[in-house]
Amino acid sequence: MKHDLHIFKAFSDETRLRILFLLAERELCVCEIVAVLDAPQGRISRHLAQLKHSGLVTDRRDGTWIYYGLETPAHDLARRLVAYLKKDAGPLEVVQQDRQRLDDLADQGRICVPNPAYVPVTSKN
Repeated sequence: MKHDLHIFKAFSDETRLRILFLLAERELCVCEIVAVLDAPQGRISRHLAQLKHSGLVTDRRDGTWIYYGLETPAHDLARRLVAYLKKDAGPLEVVQQDRQRLDDLADQGRICVPNPAYVPVTSKN
């Protein structure tokens, strides 16, 4: 039950939910999330720490950069919620706006480190 509470708490905040929707698209570093959400770095880092604590987000180091991505869920509830993030985000306006902003920032070279595996979200269909 305690694990479920951590997961629901992670999904209960708009900023964390927006981060999860972005991470459902691809890995991101903190600075990219900060740029897309136009939020202070400290606040985003705290949200990412809570998402890691819930078991929904993982990180990996690449040189001096830390990339965050969705964890492969071990629990049934987390699996269903991650499936929701990946499948049902399309009609949500704020998610579309965040993804468009990420594409725009990448096109303008305004995100920290270009991810070589990055494929603009708008090209998917």
